[in-house]
Amino acid sequence: MVKIRALVVDDEPDSRESIKLMITRFYDDEVEIIDSVSSVKEAVRSINSLKPDLIFLDVEMPNENGFQLLKYFGVNYNFEVVFITAFHEYALNAFRYAALDYLLKPVDYKQLGETIQRFKKNKNRFSNLRIETYLSNLGHEVDVNKKILLPIKNGYNIVKINSIIFCKADINYSRVYTLEGDSYTLTCTLKNLEERLPHNIFFRSHKSFLVNMNYIKKFDRNKGLIYLEKGKVVEVATRRIGELEKILNAI
Repeated sequence: MVKIRALVVDDEPDSRESIKLMITRFYDDEVEIIDSVSSVKEAVRSINSLKPDLIFLDVEMPNENGFQLLKYFGVNYNFEVVFITAFHEYALNAFRYAALDYLLKPVDYKQLGETIQRFKKNKNRFSNLRIETYLSNLGHEVDVNKKILLPIKNGYNIVKINSIIFCKADINYSRVYTLEGDSYTLTCTLKNLEERLPHNIFFRSHKSFLVNMNYIKKFDRNKGLIYLEKGKVVEVATRRIGELEKILNAI
């Protein structure tokens, strides 16, 4: 079996050594660490020279952070990225736009194994799409101009966040409706989707609906209905009415 050729990029020696030891102990038959470096500048040289398949990339490093490494290569390369970060969970949504996966420090060997399996399934197929989306987001400060990857059965669709009118739950799937009249069935739950979309724009009106508040045209309190652009209508749970009214009154 051909091993995955991996590069570790982290300014902390202990963190680099920890990843190497876990791979040697638990995943040596699947992964080969071809280099381990402490900076973005070293990583660029190593990538150009050794052509890794997978990069374990620390986010916070002196001089240049992990995200800046991606800017050296644009979208034209053939490796996957796994972000490694000490940030708390709430800050990780941004990373999901771009990475194959993320690992929270201290890295757990079981999660590392799941990441390796995810890589083996994807095999770079959508890496450029993820990084292109990240680089696009990097140039926008306003959430509504950002893009998001929507995981569909055979890959991803990239859409502007503010083109989404609303999302609807469908058991373990979700359905997204856009201004352009498109709709996508996604391989994720509505809760997963809610976590990835900006909370200052999207409102969970009901267990089955997530609404872009920029497109609310009318709210009927008696009927518990929100009327949206493009003739769309969604429900509001009774327990959510008060919160929705506060939001609308603040606009």
